[in-house]
Amino acid sequence: MRKFWGLTKRNLLVFFKDKTMVFFSMLTPIIILVLYMLFLRGTYLDALEHPAEALMAAGLVTSADLGAMANGLLLTGIMGSALITIPYNCLVTLVNDRASGIDVDVTATPASRLQIILSYFTAAALSAILMTTVIIGLGLTILQCINPMYLTAKSILTLFAVVIGGAISATAIFMVFLLFLKSSSASGAFLGILSAASGFVIGAYLPISNFSEGIQNFCHLFPATEVTILIRRFLLTDLMTHVNSNIGGLDQGLFVSSVEEYFSFQAKLFGHVMTLQEAFVYVMMVTVGFLVAIGVIYPKVYKRK
Repeated sequence: MRKFWGLTKRNLLVFFKDKTMVFFSMLTPIIILVLYMLFLRGTYLDALEHPAEALMAAGLVTSADLGAMANGLLLTGIMGSALITIPYNCLVTLVNDRASGIDVDVTATPASRLQIILSYFTAAALSAILMTTVIIGLGLTILQCINPMYLTAKSILTLFAVVIGGAISATAIFMVFLLFLKSSSASGAFLGILSAASGFVIGAYLPISNFSEGIQNFCHLFPATEVTILIRRFLLTDLMTHVNSNIGGLDQGLFVSSVEEYFSFQAKLFGHVMTLQEAFVYVMMVTVGFLVAIGVIYPKVYKRK
């Protein structure tokens, strides 16, 4: 185990010493924040205010509640994107070592290939967990200071658990792809494509419900989309319950259900509406599948010199 932990510590230090890499890991969430401030918040509020006009006129729904919903949707988009770009960047050490020839020295050590690849995975997963939990913690604190989110302790703990699970899942999935990349330029190009597409796939820029059924099914195939839905669900359910309680059943729950439908609070895969438990199981099954693939692929791709 000393060999494994030694390699893991080395990989952690290599990543966090590269300030540029840490910054670019945060770039997509920063871009989403800028987009939100420029126009996404207005888009979210318009989508929320339209079905709530009569309820707001009757004083049953407040602008503060709608603002809290919009802010919660923002944080969901930021976290969904962060759980894609951050784990990916945390794994770039694997590619850089191969490009610079360091992998030759690593594979020549007495450590087994299982220990070597596990050290890369563990270091990347720990780095991703640390950075994403800091983001969700800061995000929840800021949102609570702006508008009450009515989050219970159970919801907060569940949110952190989902974020940790999402970081581990994304690390496993992206490691399989990065095993085949041999240069930093290739990994950078792939990250550019990933950053551009991920916001749409997970519904950070535009609700997935706006897409055609075929594209929705395609988006929901990605575990990152299911993780984003779980975050959205646990982040906003307590607030939605509060709003529904204030309405008192006068609209028979229509406002809350319409918001949940429009902003995809549940995954729909090939016509089947997945429960939270099914979405969680799906993410875990895909993660385990990719972990097995890593164990099979690494010995073939990274041969001892």
